[in-house]
Amino acid sequence: MIYEIELSKESYKYLLKIDKPTRIRILDGLNILVQNPRNSELDIKKFQGKTNLYRLRIGIYRVLYSIHGDILVINVIKIGPRGDVYK
Repeated sequence: MIYEIELSKESYKYLLKIDKPTRIRILDGLNILVQNPRNSELDIKKFQGKTNLYRLRIGIYRVLYSIHGDILVINVIKIGPRGDVYK
């Protein structure tokens, strides 16, 4: 099953303003998520106490996303450096 990725407005703006090599690394990670949003090869952790909320680690960057399995959608909520993304 292939999922569809929906970026929040904030995530989209963040991707546009970061440098190109970092953007490519993050987009490569998202392309792997499309195939399997719970891929054991990636550094993914489920948030404690939150249903369907996950964190993908890509170097110093974090991608927070939720999975809507019944409609095959991954909603990217926030992208940013570790210190900023959880605020």
